[in-house]
Parts: sequence; C-alpha cells; structure tokens
Amino acid sequence: MSSVEKVVEQSLLYDYYGELLTDHQRRIYEAAVFDNLSLGEIAEETGISRQGVYDLLKRCDGKLKQYEASLHLLERQERVRQLAEAMDGAVTELYGLYPEERTAERVTANPDGQGLISERSKEPNGQDLVSEQSNDPDARQLLDRLRQLVCQLLEEI
Repeated sequence: MSSVEKVVEQSLLYDYYGELLTDHQRRIYEAAVFDNLSLGEIAEETGISRQGVYDLLKRCDGKLKQYEASLHLLERQERVRQLAEAMDGAVTELYGLYPEERTAERVTANPDGQGLISERSKEPNGQDLVSEQSNDPDARQLLDRLRQLVCQLLEEI
C-alpha cells in the first residue's frame, strides 16, 4: 500500500471511528495523519517520547481497524456506493432506450424531515414513459434490475 493510500485509509477510518478515541489519542493522531508532523515534532509538542508517540499511533491504527472489523461501516458505505453507481448506470441505459422522450424523477427530503418525496415527470398525455406494463423487453429487464438494486440498497441502509 502506498503512503497516499495509507493516509486515505487512515482518514476514512478516523472519519468514522475517530470519536471513539480519547481526546489525547485524537490530538496525536490528527497531528501525525492530517498535519503530517514527524514523531519528533509531536513528541516535542506533547512532552512524550518519540517511541511513545509511535506506540500510540500504532495503537490508534489498530483500534480504528478493529472498530471497522466489528462494525463494517466503511465496507457498508462502499457497497452502497457501488449499488448507487449500478443504479445510475441502469437509469442511463434506460434513458438510452428512449433518447427522444425522457422522464426524470427527483427525490427530495420531505419538509417535515420524515421520509422522501418522489416527483416523476410524465409524458404530455399524462402517462409514465416506462411503466410496469411496458412491452419493451429491454425496458422491463432494466426495470427489474433497478428494482433489485433498490431492494439491495434498502437492505444496506
């Protein structure tokens, strides 16, 4: 793993689980990972030995990885991201079947903070462009795929 990949991994783990570290651990971890201070600089600032800083950073890395191994929040985020990309691809493909006639669905948060509001544009005659009763086998296949992806996404969240 390159040093850039390691910093990205440390940053993600810290974003999710950093609050589970003590204030002292967080200050030192942030100095090393985000401020890119050397062990010597951190040791001088905090009044502990370089070896103490090194050991603390190793323990923090271990704890953050242990939290991920138990809670799987980063793993879940990655699965949700992949499902969202797959859904986007299926919607793009569905739009490709009807390049001259497109509908759009906009999902927004409900003003009362409970749930989502879905607004779907319709064709001028008031009919959905692609519906459950579509005779186009490609469209039906894509709709089925989207339904599966939505179900998977709902299981993840």
